Amino acid sequence: MREKTDDQETLMRLIIGLYILKILQQGPAHGNKLATEIKRRTKDIYTPNTNALYPLLRTMEERGYICGEWDNPVTRGKRVYTIKDAGVARIPALESMMEDKLKQAERWITILRTDLLGH
Repeated sequence: MREKTDDQETLMRLIIGLYILKILQQGPAHGNKLATEIKRRTKDIYTPNTNALYPLLRTMEERGYICGEWDNPVTRGKRVYTIKDAGVARIPALESMMEDKLKQAERWITILRTDLLGH
């Protein structure tokens, strides 16, 4: 059963990561702004959990896709993120992965709808 959980976590990281990069293409943002924007773009269906969002931001920063700086280095209030060239270059690969995942989900939904609901 653990494999399914890992698959779900991987999918959520893909979705959130792609949203982060696309939002940061529009301009710098801090974590709460990113979460709010993802919620808005998903029409309030999904709000990223901070336990998933902030570790992913750190990973993306370590991999050189984004850069984070404290708005006030002394108080360390908000960490503001910007996209780097490597992040922009990573978007097409993430889009391709997302397209594959969506096609898999659509096939699964079609099978279930046909088999279980008869349409």
